Amino acid sequence: MDLNAPCRIALIAPFGLSAKGTTRARVLPMGKALAQQGRQVAVFVPPYDSPEDAGRRWPEDGIDIINMGLTTLVGTSPGMGHIALGVSLARAVRAWGPDVVHLFKPKGPSGLAGTILWAQRAPFGLVMDADDWEGPGGWNDDPRTGYSTAAQRVFAGQERFGLSHADAWTVTSACLRERAVGFGADDARIVHLPNGVAEVALRSPAARRPEPNTVLLYTRFAGVRVADVAAMWAQVQSLIPDARLIVVGRGLAGEENELARLPGVTSVGWVPEAELPGWFARGAVAVLPWADMPTNRARHSAKLLELMAAELPIIATAVGEIPATLGEAGMLVAPGDAAAFAVAVAALLSDLPRARSLGAAAYARVVAGFTWPQLAARALAAYRIALARRVQRR
Repeated sequence: MDLNAPCRIALIAPFGLSAKGTTRARVLPMGKALAQQGRQVAVFVPPYDSPEDAGRRWPEDGIDIINMGLTTLVGTSPGMGHIALGVSLARAVRAWGPDVVHLFKPKGPSGLAGTILWAQRAPFGLVMDADDWEGPGGWNDDPRTGYSTAAQRVFAGQERFGLSHADAWTVTSACLRERAVGFGADDARIVHLPNGVAEVALRSPAARRPEPNTVLLYTRFAGVRVADVAAMWAQVQSLIPDARLIVVGRGLAGEENELARLPGVTSVGWVPEAELPGWFARGAVAVLPWADMPTNRARHSAKLLELMAAELPIIATAVGEIPATLGEAGMLVAPGDAAAFAVAVAALLSDLPRARSLGAAAYARVVAGFTWPQLAARALAAYRIALARRVQRR
């Protein structure tokens, strides 16, 4: 086998296709970029959150999407259902005969499939991807998830195992690299693989039709606190009384509805992907007021990249990967400083030439380093490391 050119690549998604999360924003576009470069790619999906896709298989932009069946899950507990899905994923992947398997998230069915394949000493390279802090201090402690104590323990164990047992690892942040090394991963076999944007998003950026004094917040509230937004927004309105805030997206606890009660705030909730450019075009500036907490230090925001690709001028808190991603193509504020954030928003709303300049710089920054065809090269580097490690393990 040519270690420099793995031909058959299996990607194991963490959940179904219905949500705009890791599967849609990370797994699929990376798989399509690899397929465009001549690789055979199959994406194996545990569709427990999109049961309408159970058992379905179809081609899409050069990749094969294979959804596991859910018939064995009828009448079972969620825990047993996830175990069944993990076993099904491992079997289906082995039957497909890949050179490399890339697992996305070390927990849930995908993490279990990785554990099974590792225990079986499967004859292919095994790469684990981490794009979130899953265990204690991260998603495990977020009350909105509704995880039981037992589930929290299982997920924490899966994260620890997955970030220490693989042939190579891909991570979205410096924080997750440190976390993996702390669990026992070999730093030399860890590849930094941030999120990216599809080239189609860069071919015709939305025509900018910003509405005066209009601020855009695009979020699913994974790392954005209502109290922080409310405090910042009150001060923005004290500086610019006719300012408007448009909230695009929804949270697990309906956070967008809480913000809709504030003066000058319009919440549109979840928006189909095809309609996002229209909302992006209305914002004079976009805000990303992330809280400083472990999950945000570990994540790399795909939504930030979408805003940059839409040429929006951005004000964000300097948390985690945001400074490295945005660079000088936006305005950065210390986390927790609502007054400074509001001053930055007001300054940019009143300086449209600077706003346009920052938007153009943000777009150029995405083009230069955050497209999936570029990032696919990093994935291939991880695959070469994994294949070489597999040879050593024989």
